[in-house]
Amino acid sequence: MLMAMKNIDIQQLRTFRAVSATGSMTQASSLLNLTQGAVSQQIKKLEEQLSCQLFERLKEGMKLTPAGERLFSRSKDMISLNDQIWSEMTKPEFEGELTLGIPLDLVYAPLPNILRQFSEQFPNVNITLTAGNTLHLKRLFRDGKLDITLMEEVETSVTGEPICKDQLVWITAPSSNILKADPLPISIASADCVFQAPTITALDNADRKWKRVYESNNIEAVQAMVRMDMAVGVFLKSLVPTTLDWFETAEGFPPLPEFYVSLAVAEGPQRPLALQLASFLHRGFNLKRAV
Repeated sequence: MLMAMKNIDIQQLRTFRAVSATGSMTQASSLLNLTQGAVSQQIKKLEEQLSCQLFERLKEGMKLTPAGERLFSRSKDMISLNDQIWSEMTKPEFEGELTLGIPLDLVYAPLPNILRQFSEQFPNVNITLTAGNTLHLKRLFRDGKLDITLMEEVETSVTGEPICKDQLVWITAPSSNILKADPLPISIASADCVFQAPTITALDNADRKWKRVYESNNIEAVQAMVRMDMAVGVFLKSLVPTTLDWFETAEGFPPLPEFYVSLAVAEGPQRPLALQLASFLHRGFNLKRAV
C-alpha cells in the first residue's frame, strides 16, 4: 500500500520567507498585503504540517529555529521552480518577425540590453532593425514598413507615446579652443536631423553667427569632428560619450529644448507582438534616461 504524499502550500512558503526576512509578523503582513492574523495562521499551519517549530517567538522578533533554517535554504528553489513553471505555462506563445525603427543616436545604450532581454523571453521572434533619423522613420512607419518605431520629438510636435525625456546639450572637445570662434563651427547630422532646426534657431535668436563644417548620418564621424576640436555639436545629455564635454548653456550658447523619446506601434496582425516589445522599450528607456 502506497503512503499518501503530502504537499507543501507555496503561499505558506512565501509567507514563511517574508517572516524570515523581516523578523516580524506585522511587517510580513504589510509586504504580503495580508492581515497579521492570516500570516500567523499560515505559519501555524505550516509548522503543524511539518511537525516542527520553525520560529522562536522572541521579544526582539521572530528567529528561525534549526528546522526553520533548513526549510529556508530549500524553500527558495521550490518557489522559483513554481514561478518558472507558471510563467512558461501561462504566457502566450509568440513567434514571428518585427520591424523596429530606431533613431541613429539611440542604437547604442540601452537598446542592446533591451533587445537581449526581449529575445530571452521571446526566442522565436526575429527583429529587423532599421536605424535612421526620426523624419525618415516617420515616413517608413506611415508607409507601413515598420511595426514599431522610436522617435525623438520636441514637446510641441510629439506624435508618438512619450516614454522618457532628455535634455539636448552642447558637446565640445575637452578644453575646447573654439567656443569663442566667430562664426561658430557646428557639426550636426544630416539636414533631416531633428536636432538641427532647434539648434540653428536658438543660435539665430541669440545673434550668434555660425557655420556648418560637417554634415553626416554617421554619428561617430560627427563626434570625431567635435573630439578633434574642429566643431561643436549637440547631443542628448544621457548619451554624451565620456570622451566629450557638455554643457546646457553658456555665453554665446543659448539653452536648447528638451526632447521626448516617443514610441509608435502600428495597427495590424503584428500589433500584439509589437506591444510586447513596446513594454520592454518602456521599461528600458525609463530606467536609463528619465530626467
